[in-house]
Amino acid sequence: MNIVFRLDATQSVGIGHLMRSLALSEELTRRGNVCYFYSKIDDEQLIKKIQNAKGKFQKDEDNLINFSKEKNIDWIITDHYEINSEYIKELKNNCFKILSIDDTAQIHYYSDIVVNQNIGAENLDFSAEKYTKFLLGSKYAMVRDDLLKRNKKTVNKDVKNILITIGGTNPDNFILKILKILEKINKDVKLLVISGPYNPFYKDLEEYTKESKLKIELIKSPKDMSKIYLDSDLAISAGGTTCYELAYFGIPNIIITVAENQKKIAEELDKQNVSIYVGEKETLKENIFKEKIHELINNYSLRKKISNNGEELVDGKGKVRIVDFMERLN
Repeated sequence: MNIVFRLDATQSVGIGHLMRSLALSEELTRRGNVCYFYSKIDDEQLIKKIQNAKGKFQKDEDNLINFSKEKNIDWIITDHYEINSEYIKELKNNCFKILSIDDTAQIHYYSDIVVNQNIGAENLDFSAEKYTKFLLGSKYAMVRDDLLKRNKKTVNKDVKNILITIGGTNPDNFILKILKILEKINKDVKLLVISGPYNPFYKDLEEYTKESKLKIELIKSPKDMSKIYLDSDLAISAGGTTCYELAYFGIPNIIITVAENQKKIAEELDKQNVSIYVGEKETLKENIFKEKIHELINNYSLRKKISNNGEELVDGKGKVRIVDFMERLN
């Protein structure tokens, strides 16, 4: 089959859509399919990630239908919040099979398959055509090949490394705010700070890292994220796709949401004791954040329990289940 992914990875969008679609493309490519990425992406490292996964990058020129006809596309996979019902209907009217990866359930779907990998997605109220099939919940969480290494992970009695990852961007230099709060926590830990490709405040973080008394390792666009996960005892993250990668590795994490569409996910992960949700970026209460960090650092049995819950939630086989279903439907 020939497949095209329609998604973007930019400063305003972030890179979560690309990362999970890359995971799905790996399984499709492994089975002999050809994957194109018809996207707005202006970071060379991200384009290289597509190429390393044997995908073909094509810059979006608002001509997806013509492109898909030229390449004899069988499936169009969409992963974009701005794609609406009419857009999908037009694609469907041109005789393409459509798989929509979505988090919101806010549109009417003309898609053949809708995938929502989020915890609690089974409880959402979807509007769709009678033929639309739904793959819902964390059993369909898409994990990239290079991360499928949790067999090497152990839960340490002592917390030595705390991972800080807020996604591909760094809205309002929020990472710096987190670091300044952590200054007040008197624990001898190393902070592994991930800076994504669209972080406009990277130089600020560099300067802070040089001057701070904290032990900080600032990592820009890491090439081996699995090693970082294997080294991390707990994490502070946003509420996006990274949460499922952390759950897969059994890393207890504290979630601070940086976008409205992350709140329900964070609340459900907290409810099921997979993560601890401490609030939104704009209204974060410092005392609650510090209290939860202390609790996780000092309570090994709690970390172990959360770790086990995460590993049960995400088994790393989500993309296999999705492609199996696509093949049956095809």
